[in-house]
Amino acid sequence: MGMQSSEIIEKIKDKAEEIARDLELTLHEIKLFRDKRGWILRFTISRQSGTSIKDCEIYSRRIEAYLDQIDIISDKYFLEVQSKGIK
Repeated sequence: MGMQSSEIIEKIKDKAEEIARDLELTLHEIKLFRDKRGWILRFTISRQSGTSIKDCEIYSRRIEAYLDQIDIISDKYFLEVQSKGIK
């Protein structure tokens, strides 16, 4: 990975928060880390009225389109969108 995890997160944070706001979601955390599967880019979101699996799917599609567009992560990675509590 060319850049440090913290640098990548810093570069995508504003857009990630903007996408969440557009969907009336709150972005709580972005983590980029390595585990036995490889690199994981994880976004944690929530909706005040309760977060659905559909919210995670829609956010995932939007953030994935943005990440593909800017092509900031050179290595293969897994994108995960999770909620602080699925309803």
